[in-house]
Amino acid sequence: MAPPARALRHGAGMPGRSQRQASSGSWRVLVPRNALPLLASDGRGRAPGKWAKDVAVLFADVEGCTRLCEDLPPREMNEVIERYFSEYLDVVRAAGGEITEVLGDGLLALFEGAGLEANVRAAFGAAIAIQARTRTLNKRRGPRHDAVTVNIGLNAGPAWVGFTRLRGRSGERWVYAASGPVTNVAARLSALATGGQILTTQTTARLLPAGCDCRFLGPQVLRNVTGPVEVVEIRPAATNRRRSDETKRRGRDG
Repeated sequence: MAPPARALRHGAGMPGRSQRQASSGSWRVLVPRNALPLLASDGRGRAPGKWAKDVAVLFADVEGCTRLCEDLPPREMNEVIERYFSEYLDVVRAAGGEITEVLGDGLLALFEGAGLEANVRAAFGAAIAIQARTRTLNKRRGPRHDAVTVNIGLNAGPAWVGFTRLRGRSGERWVYAASGPVTNVAARLSALATGGQILTTQTTARLLPAGCDCRFLGPQVLRNVTGPVEVVEIRPAATNRRRSDETKRRGRDG
């Protein structure tokens, strides 16, 4: 996501105050919220630098999107994606994060608050809320429609955060992103997940809230990731309640 190319051409500078005010409802919606302060800090049209930062990255991907695209007309499929992803945008922002990329049937959300543990817990809360919101949306669509299943990969650690500046003969394009293994692993975890799973790494799982229901899946080989990764499945609170109820029933029966 980036401001219009006109504002980003070399030497063009950022829009003046009157231009910014007039376009506040247009170009601002193209820029992730966490990138806006960087643009405001430099009025000369220069791409702000990148820096190392501890972040949590959430990748959400619609399972079986290829089949859904075959079953639904393109307009209806686009409406489904927009309806669900719009709800996810609210969830992510309420948790203190921002969606920085939408890639067809998937999205990337970035949490870059004050500390790594806080970022992980915010992303965890968003992941659980996304799955809950998905179930609600599926109920609204009714039994005549196939349920949408969203798989989530969650990872945290240092990343190179800021604008990537692309400069070619046709002009410039800025992209706000978090680069590095932390993002790659999150993407691979979402690809590994099935049936609405939320997967993370063992290292990231250690930063989750106490009592979080986690199931260790052991070392997994992720595509284009060097060495096996210790993968953990995060289970939603509903699973915790069901297991607790089953334990209580077994205690009474025993």
